[in-house]
Amino acid sequence: MKKFENFRIFICRPLFILLIGCTLANAQNKIDPYAETGDHVIGDGIVTVEINPNQINVLTARYASISPNLKPVVKNHMFLWVESITPELHYLEWKVKSPKTDVYEVSTLVFAEEASIELSCNGQKEEVVNKALEWSRLSLGSVRLNEGDNLIKMMVRTSNTFNLSSIELTQPKIRQKINEDTFVGRQYPDWFRDAGYGLMFQWTNRATPEKGDTIKNWEDKVNDFDVERFANMVEQTGASYVLWSITWGQQYISAPLKSLDKLIKGRTTKRDLLGEMADVLDKKGIKLIFYYHYGYDCYHSVDSDWMEASGGYKADKTELYYNITNILSEIGKRYKRKLHGWWFDGAQRYYDCHFDGSSGGILSAPFEEMTQAARRGNIERIVSYNSWMLPSLTEYQDYFAGEGLKQFEGLKDGKFQEGPQKGLMAHTCFPLERRWGHIDQNSKIVSPHFSAEILISRIKHAQEHRYPLSINLEMYEDGSVSPESLELLKTIQKTMSTNESKISPGPSPNEQSDNEGAK
Repeated sequence: MKKFENFRIFICRPLFILLIGCTLANAQNKIDPYAETGDHVIGDGIVTVEINPNQINVLTARYASISPNLKPVVKNHMFLWVESITPELHYLEWKVKSPKTDVYEVSTLVFAEEASIELSCNGQKEEVVNKALEWSRLSLGSVRLNEGDNLIKMMVRTSNTFNLSSIELTQPKIRQKINEDTFVGRQYPDWFRDAGYGLMFQWTNRATPEKGDTIKNWEDKVNDFDVERFANMVEQTGASYVLWSITWGQQYISAPLKSLDKLIKGRTTKRDLLGEMADVLDKKGIKLIFYYHYGYDCYHSVDSDWMEASGGYKADKTELYYNITNILSEIGKRYKRKLHGWWFDGAQRYYDCHFDGSSGGILSAPFEEMTQAARRGNIERIVSYNSWMLPSLTEYQDYFAGEGLKQFEGLKDGKFQEGPQKGLMAHTCFPLERRWGHIDQNSKIVSPHFSAEILISRIKHAQEHRYPLSINLEMYEDGSVSPESLELLKTIQKTMSTNESKISPGPSPNEQSDNEGAK
């Protein structure tokens, strides 16, 4: 494993102009304090990016030379974006190499307050004004790239905060294909939109008991898990589905998987706990969605053995995603129609394969192939990639990951009609207690952060607008949950089952998660 080295900032001269105009409000624009780890990434400096005409080319701000009043933001072991140090003029410049002369549509992922933009390349300029009030994907028109080397230049003028994640270069025919794929393949099942609420759990190899310093080995922990007790508990809460983490930070999966075993030993189990869970929940009419974290370095966990074995530490992530798609495909084909969806964490790392400061190889994960693999065995599975506060990072998904308790308005049949998540089904997930998973030793799960009244109000509002809430419960090593939290959920179930009337709770502030999106 390579150790992180200092990230370097490169300065460019004001040779160009990108002006963006927008006003932003009510958007989360600060990094959560706990995420401030991994402050350095490997920096190869300014690189010439090879353009692939057959894909969306993601050029992050890390590839650009930048003006002195911009700085890179590197948190939680990854490059996020560049942000302004002082207001007024900001400059960025990318070097790209095109295999032939052609026209590319350009968009950018940006957060900018009262800014204006001009983009220039090969003597052509595009000026745009952005009205979005949050992180958004902004169209910048098109540029003509000549065969060989090209410079794409940008200048941003603003007196307020400015953040830029990337620009995207896409040929119109590729964009048209993606739009057609989305129209045909996107899933909008009623069972999800009208679910009301489900339960989410982060129970993995790292789950700890309430008391004691010893954690069971993976095989024993899985063998001791009482799946019938678990399913009965879920049924008592009235939850329509379970969102179950098959990994979280480390690549240990509670099932026999050849695709994982051939890469690294000791990470699977003889018992197929996932299959048993799918069977028992299916008999009770409860849907099952799998959460997946591919094992990248993050603030709460580093799994270097897995990352080395899978190709995750290589600059070219082709091998990594080949291995991941094999794992997803094997899981999907095994559980068939008893597995109803996926929730992929850390989408920014999929979107930018060089979040670790490396260069060379693929720019982004093969989202289309990943989603196809995730749907093996059940073409109707719903898929989500968690983009945290950023706009949707791929069209090859069906619903908004929705990290942090949120309340949505302006939906049509549970779908976003405008904004950064346009076209996706709405959804929100949040921890009921302190953490997503119980990974602290000698600690009791704390009392719920929300009352039954607040959650009932939120659920009724969600039912009116046709989107579900995923309520995350901490779970001890033995598979038990907090009795206090369980009683609260039983109260919710009783109220919702005896009072079918849907009342609007009225407007309330959008509550952001206490956690950074790429957990």
